[in-house]
Amino acid sequence: MGSLMLHFRNGATLVRRMRAAQPWDEVVLWDGARISHPPGRGGLSEAVAELWLERTYTRGFYRPRDGDVIVDAGANVGIFAIQIARQNRNCRVIALEPFAENFQYLKANVGRTCPDAVTCYEVALGAGFGKGQMQSGGTRSLDHTLLGNSGEGDGIPVMPLSGLFDLAGAAEIDFLKLDIEGSEHDAFAAASPDVVRRFRRIAMEYHDLIVPGTLDLVRGVLASSHDIIVRPSTMKGCGILLARRHDIKQ
Repeated sequence: MGSLMLHFRNGATLVRRMRAAQPWDEVVLWDGARISHPPGRGGLSEAVAELWLERTYTRGFYRPRDGDVIVDAGANVGIFAIQIARQNRNCRVIALEPFAENFQYLKANVGRTCPDAVTCYEVALGAGFGKGQMQSGGTRSLDHTLLGNSGEGDGIPVMPLSGLFDLAGAAEIDFLKLDIEGSEHDAFAAASPDVVRRFRRIAMEYHDLIVPGTLDLVRGVLASSHDIIVRPSTMKGCGILLARRHDIKQ
């Protein structure tokens, strides 16, 4: 809990709310920058702990360098995108968030904190280009899922992993972070070896509890091109997979 007061101006308030099992609606950095969250929904405290304090996806694995291109898929309200952009103002972050409520907060948070470093898109990842519908995951902002992927009609734009390079305007992506609630299965199942080789590093939360077999599938897709580390969560059926392309040094 002391880490909250070290990182955030309203850390004491956050600690009190945590002890009272009350959701957080906003964190305020010591420079005054505010990161807001849908009121009454849970999820911000978990995101702050995992992404800002523990740096689950990057600690000991990746640090942004000048000119790096980073994609944050499943950006939620921007905790990871903002944190990584503030580590190095000379990197470029593309943040994807398909759930409309989260996306509005993502855009506002980025606009207040690092508008020149992060570009936001209301886009989901899946097996191919098309449209999809988002299903609310309930009381937390973290649990929304993508339903279906069709080539026409109304809905959220969906794109495959191969579409990220045109979106980013880059031949390679230095770091891909994914937390997309089971859609990683279809995204990697449809990705060719040539596509996955264009990601230098990948850090993703896998969700076997949503789509059984996801971890084995992703490991198989990446095995020929990347060195892989798997860190299972205390919750059965999910965890973190880290993948570094064979030619990339520590």
